[in-house]
Amino acid sequence: MVNSVCHIWGKQLWKTNDLSTNNWLVGLLGFGEGWHNNHHAFEYSARHGLEWWEIDFGWYVIMFLQAIGVATHVKVPLQHHKKKLAMDETKFI
Repeated sequence: MVNSVCHIWGKQLWKTNDLSTNNWLVGLLGFGEGWHNNHHAFEYSARHGLEWWEIDFGWYVIMFLQAIGVATHVKVPLQHHKKKLAMDETKFI
């Protein structure tokens, strides 16, 4: 479902070489997997919901696992990485 919906309907916030989009409904129902454009832009990121309002239950589990020492070396994109790929670079000024 994620690939089908999120490559057709949604918003593309990041410059990627594909048609991936962020779809809020799939993001909510898919425990964060609907932030598909985020995932394609920052494939290394453990966090798919990059904004406070992008609900990402998978990220909440990873943060818990990190807090108890089970998950280590957790990666998320830095601000300068986001600015480089942003469709609207003024958001990061």
